[in-house]
Amino acid sequence: MPAPLTTAPRLLAVAVLMVAGILLAGCSSPGGHRPPGSPGNEAGAVPNPSETPETDDAGYPSCKQVKAALGPAVDGLIELDDSENGVAVGSDGPSLTCSWFTPDTAGTSIHIEQYGGISLGISRDPDYTEDSMKPLGWNVDDPRVAAAGAWALKVGGRYKPSDQLDPTGVQVVRDGVVVVLTSGGVVLQDVPKLAALTNEWAMGAGVALLELMD
Repeated sequence: MPAPLTTAPRLLAVAVLMVAGILLAGCSSPGGHRPPGSPGNEAGAVPNPSETPETDDAGYPSCKQVKAALGPAVDGLIELDDSENGVAVGSDGPSLTCSWFTPDTAGTSIHIEQYGGISLGISRDPDYTEDSMKPLGWNVDDPRVAAAGAWALKVGGRYKPSDQLDPTGVQVVRDGVVVVLTSGGVVLQDVPKLAALTNEWAMGAGVALLELMD
């Protein structure tokens, strides 16, 4: 008998909160700074997470370490001045949230189609298991995820590797560590400057972030 689907509403709530962050960012005042690039890496590649510094803050990496693990695909994104990136402690314990946005989002550009960003969360939930989610039909088979001893899902199903990562995002999970990656525009459209952030890319990125938690 499958486990009850009590995790699904919580999972959807996480996605909604991340979407709200992207929407609110579209109204933010100018700010932030452009991070340095990573020459020598191919676009969209996810570097070896062992090259990033050790974790801290209740066993979580910093957002700077997370961004390094995500690779060149996010190099051109910025952290807004009013960002709340970092570890926060809630009713379910500590968790990490990181968000970065296109420079257009923080400026005065009239190109609304370029407003958007990526948000991710890392949390611990030992009761969140592959078997408990199978009845929803959202689980995704990905060779890299399976090789890492993890499992993955696409909220709502309809997973297509080449599609741009969207506001419902993907999740990669191992041993109770849940990595949620979402992306979207200020009006929930695909953002040209985020084209490299596909569902397939997010699966590899999720695995890289799990390695930071070991």
